[in-house]
Amino acid sequence: MKAFRVRYTPEAASLIRKLHPEIKRRIRGGIKTLLENPLSGHELRFELSGFRSHRVKNYRIIYRLNDPEGFLEILFVGQRRDVYESLRALLLEKSSD
Repeated sequence: MKAFRVRYTPEAASLIRKLHPEIKRRIRGGIKTLLENPLSGHELRFELSGFRSHRVKNYRIIYRLNDPEGFLEILFVGQRRDVYESLRALLLEKSSD
C-alpha cells in the first residue's frame, strides 16, 4: 500500500490542541495506526460519504484519503456522542461560504 502523509484541517488541529495530554497521546497513536493501515477506519455514509472514522476509545478521528496527492487528511476529532453532528454542522457552514 502507498505511504500517506498526514495533513490536518485548521479545525482538526485546533480541536487536537485543546485535548487533555493523555487523549492527545491516544489520538496520535490512532493517527499512526491510520498511516500504517489507512483503510482501518470505517466508511461513513449518507451526507458524510467520502469520509472515514477511526475509533480511539470514546473519541473518533474523522478523515479522508486524498490518494492522488498522497495525503491522509484529518478533518475532525471529537467525542463519539457529538462528533458526527459537529462535523455535519461544519460541512454545512463551509458549503454556505
